[in-house]
Amino acid sequence: MSPKRTPLAKINEEMGGNMVDFFGFYLPTHYSTITEEHIAVREGVGIFDVSHMGNFRIYGDTATETLDNILTQDIKGMRFKQLKYTHFLNEDGMIVDDMIIARLSEDHYFSVPNASKIQLDWDHFNKYRKEGTVMENISDDYAIIAVQGPKAETLMKRITTHSCDMKFFNCDYMHFKDIDRTFLVWRSGYTGEDGFELMIPNEDAPAVWRSLFEHGEDLGIKPIGLGARDTLRLEKALLLSGQDFDFNRTSLETNVTWVVKWDHDFVGKDILLKQKEDGIPQKFMAFHLTGRGIPRTAMEIFKDGEKIGDVTSGTMIPGKKIGMGLGYVNMGLHEFGSTFEVQIRNKLVPAEVVNPRG
Repeated sequence: MSPKRTPLAKINEEMGGNMVDFFGFYLPTHYSTITEEHIAVREGVGIFDVSHMGNFRIYGDTATETLDNILTQDIKGMRFKQLKYTHFLNEDGMIVDDMIIARLSEDHYFSVPNASKIQLDWDHFNKYRKEGTVMENISDDYAIIAVQGPKAETLMKRITTHSCDMKFFNCDYMHFKDIDRTFLVWRSGYTGEDGFELMIPNEDAPAVWRSLFEHGEDLGIKPIGLGARDTLRLEKALLLSGQDFDFNRTSLETNVTWVVKWDHDFVGKDILLKQKEDGIPQKFMAFHLTGRGIPRTAMEIFKDGEKIGDVTSGTMIPGKKIGMGLGYVNMGLHEFGSTFEVQIRNKLVPAEVVNPRG
């Protein structure tokens, strides 16, 4: 079966994107080089086609109750137009997926599931949906364009009539001047930079993309592919669903334990309470190699000759020539400054746990 073309596929081809099948979607790994695109987002502004991500609309009299029971976050306490990053678990307490959810009004929510798990997430939500909750899977109807980097706000102010001054992890409806249309925009992203994510109906996506590039030339705007998207998120230790967890980790083992709010009942809570009481065996961390090499997924981590963990993601950070990885190690060895070795082929390479956002 041929991969699904996003509404921006033709533009991606025209801009020189190296197109691949990514979880059944036709998307670019890069347009120039991963290093050039990575640095463009860190220093200027980059534009991503992330239309492979899903879109769920959830509303109705019991929508808040349904979501509060499924998600680990506090949904009842969300403000209107606020975003929250959350996990949801199976009955064994393992992470099914992570996502960002927006509360648009009293009983109206909009969420973005990961591309590789859209159907799985849809089935999971339906399994626990309460009577009175309406759910719509509108993933095939919307494109998502991510505008990321320190100059993202400047660009968004040029193409919309909005002040664009909302705080990170909030959303609003913005009027786009060139198109004379209004769309939902989130102030969020998956790069560790400031940025916006634009929820655009398929038919309007090419016009929005062109408008961004027409108004961003002097800002050093560049299209960014999947390769730099991965190095950017990895550099800031942002979890990747299906790789840094895949039904094999609990939220308490990640570096985002704050997603678990204990003042409400949710699927899998009893398992987390037991793990909290018994002790957490391993914790997620980020590390830099202090020796030469590039860490990769599934490499083993050792301390004094004993295996203490595994690498879940790894790369050479563009522009820094530093081998960096993410993974899980025994409790205590996840703390900043801890040292260990990563087995790369037949060699143990020294590494140190770092604070990627420090």
